[in-house]
Amino acid sequence: MSEDQQEIKKVDVLIQGGGIGGLSLAAFLQRKGYVVEVVERSLKLSEIGAGIWMAPNPLQAFKKIGLDEVIVKNSWPVNAIEVSDHKGRVISHMNLEIFKKEFGYYTMAIYRGRLQQILFDFLAPGTVIFGVKVHSWKQISEGLEVQLSNGQKIQTKLLIGADGLHSEIREKLFPESEKRYSGSSSYRAIVDLQEDIHPHGHLSREIWAPGCRLGFSRISATSYYWYLTFDSVASEKTSAVENFKHAQSLAEKYFSKYKMLIERADPQSIIRTDISDLKPLKDWRKGRVGLIGDAAHATTPNLGQGGAQAVEDAGALAEEICSYGLTEQALRSFIERRQEKARWIVNTSWSYRVFCHLRSPVSRSLRNILFWVLPKAVTRQQLRKIYRLWN
Repeated sequence: MSEDQQEIKKVDVLIQGGGIGGLSLAAFLQRKGYVVEVVERSLKLSEIGAGIWMAPNPLQAFKKIGLDEVIVKNSWPVNAIEVSDHKGRVISHMNLEIFKKEFGYYTMAIYRGRLQQILFDFLAPGTVIFGVKVHSWKQISEGLEVQLSNGQKIQTKLLIGADGLHSEIREKLFPESEKRYSGSSSYRAIVDLQEDIHPHGHLSREIWAPGCRLGFSRISATSYYWYLTFDSVASEKTSAVENFKHAQSLAEKYFSKYKMLIERADPQSIIRTDISDLKPLKDWRKGRVGLIGDAAHATTPNLGQGGAQAVEDAGALAEEICSYGLTEQALRSFIERRQEKARWIVNTSWSYRVFCHLRSPVSRSLRNILFWVLPKAVTRQQLRKIYRLWN
């Protein structure tokens, strides 16, 4: 068959990226009756990230398509958040019971790979095509004609980039977009640990130390998810053994009470990732091509909202498509609906980073006092803004 005779597949929406955002968007759209295909350049579902917290906002979104219960069933509830310094002084403590009553959910800690598998299994068989990515696209009268890296052509009404911070779709749309390195890198892992390392088994805890911090929570009855951030040059190349030894040394120096979290990790399982975000974009679309999740508004993880905001995007975009059809107006309305909140999340998380790694004892003391005297009502209002959908 010649190239001109090659059969062209037709779908309503083509999504690049088989992460949480892309799979969620496919799930919302399929539930509403649209024909969707997801292309993912990896050869299988990626589990980069180890664990993730699903706050009440994405769970409210998932409830709309009946996915909330299975996610909650496969998660560990977090009903309090505590921040302390490395000397054991509590900086802030927030009971999340009030938000469970208001929004219907605790924050749920879950294996990232398990969440992706839940979303994947929810989709119609064959929705996700692995080992393939978008090569190019062009405008046609019916929408877009997209050529994939394997030579296949697809006609679609909308093309959505859900391909993360390093989005290739975004680079084609907005080559001037700017990634920002925070000055910190991170280690993350999940470890088997049945005994509680804190009397409160449903507590998410973060400890701030000079130039680094450790955070952790249970992710199941038999395991913990932990992350360790530290000041570092960007793109530093280190081996798994070097990462393990460095994490051990920081734990020994600042977090000795919790060093078993690091010691029980398989060095090969520790994921190192530089902490970066995306300088806010003025727009997330051009024509019939749009962006969601980290491709549109990648954020540092300080508010635990990266995956959550991708899910919010997915639900909101699906609703706008239902309202305006498979049109550019649906993309425009989606951006109007979501951009303000996403930008606030990015900027708030970016500013928050400066408090965590302070090295000066005087600065740390002033920070602790500031956080301790900050009225809890202010923090609760900030969390309400995060947990409320679609604004």
